[in-house]
Amino acid sequence: MENFVTADAVKPAENASYRERVAALIGELSSEFVGREEESRLAVMALVTRTNLVLIGEPGTAKSAILRSLAERVHGSYYYYLMNKYTIPDEIVGPIDPIAYRNGEFKRLMGNRLPRANVAFIDEIFKASSETLNTLLNVMNERTFVDLDGKIYSVPLISLVAASNELPQGDELAALYDRFLIKHFVQALPSDRLKDAIKLNINAGKNNKKTSIGLADLDGIYHEIVGYMKSHVDEIADIIGMLIGTMRTNGIFVSDRTASSPKYLPILVSAWAWVSGTSVKKAALEVSKYILQDNDEQLNAFSKAMESIYPKDLREAFNRISEADNLLKAGNLGEAENKAMEGINLAQGLIKKENMFDLYKDEINEFTNNAIEKVKKIKTLREQIR
Repeated sequence: MENFVTADAVKPAENASYRERVAALIGELSSEFVGREEESRLAVMALVTRTNLVLIGEPGTAKSAILRSLAERVHGSYYYYLMNKYTIPDEIVGPIDPIAYRNGEFKRLMGNRLPRANVAFIDEIFKASSETLNTLLNVMNERTFVDLDGKIYSVPLISLVAASNELPQGDELAALYDRFLIKHFVQALPSDRLKDAIKLNINAGKNNKKTSIGLADLDGIYHEIVGYMKSHVDEIADIIGMLIGTMRTNGIFVSDRTASSPKYLPILVSAWAWVSGTSVKKAALEVSKYILQDNDEQLNAFSKAMESIYPKDLREAFNRISEADNLLKAGNLGEAENKAMEGINLAQGLIKKENMFDLYKDEINEFTNNAIEKVKKIKTLREQIR
């Protein structure tokens, strides 16, 4: 995601805009974990959009560490619990007060439990019992907890992030899984990044400066994103309608709630475009992979769906520029220039395809202009070295 601002690029001050502060938060969190930029970004996106995120992957892939680090930056209450098949609702919502019960009063001790949390992390969520899952459904979807006596409590939960080592099995978990708008599969670090991870972990703590954000700020950020969503409603409706229609045609199930509720995909698309400064169309295409129901059968179908929506040559062009950036950072100016030129050639080839160019004119022109400026920068650096 080349448009997301990094921690180095943005130095948030007290008068920084909400967008700058969110972008800085993403960059700062990403800098704490080697190879976990995507997971860090998604955790922040879930927070600012008030949605739920599930991370699926093997143990030891920094899932809980990322959320703990994010929670430390939020001026609110944080709740963590590790589920197992014997977990009962009282463990997460609090036990019944025995003293009050003996006196004929039904009262629950909710202090430091899920109904009082602003940010929550539930580990091994798909191992929970049916009774516990039903309790979680209301908390996640309605932000309410209905107690045994029928009393309804409003839950101040902003975002719930869950983790699992495996995909949910059986129809019983389908409803819960659908409550997670953002679904991401965490992979182990490639071997060539382990060296960087070791060095970063050993040196951890040298820079303890952390951006903090209050609950009032999170409210302000959310309302600004909602404002962006309302002001771009036609664009959002057009691209999501086309995107979901294509996904369903290719056998990918997406519920109407996920597609149309302003608390689901529309708010995520809006936040992605708002923070990154990219177009609504591009934001929708980039976040669409995070709403897939599973990681195996649907990935191939998703690739086919995206191929019919987003031109392969344009994706390849952006990949070339990303490679050029990496080569530039490594000081390999010659190869960086070659990769950038390859990207330009791919994008310019789309100009000759009238139908494709009409649909992606803005993206192609934006890409070409940025790539040309990058090539100029590389040539200037080469001249300075000479």
